[in-house]
Amino acid sequence: MEIVDPRGRVQDSASNLATRIAAASGPVRLGFLVNERTRNQGPDFFGYTLAIEAALRERLELAEVVRVCKPVLSRPAEPPQLAELRYVQGVVNGLAK
Repeated sequence: MEIVDPRGRVQDSASNLATRIAAASGPVRLGFLVNERTRNQGPDFFGYTLAIEAALRERLELAEVVRVCKPVLSRPAEPPQLAELRYVQGVVNGLAK
């Protein structure tokens, strides 16, 4: 069996995943990487991010929330989008389908 990645040849990244925010000791800058800008079918993840933000505001002191939307659902985030999220302390990424 051959597994084919629709992105083509994928190179390993030197960067690691961010660590989880166990207990924040002050305001947190939080990012959302949204896979779909608008809801075409099914649930709306952008809308879910608003609910997630509200729930997190009850647990954490959020200094800033940044939402970045990918231009193409099936592709990885592009470098300029990732650059917008580099200064946040945590990123929530998901697809509501």
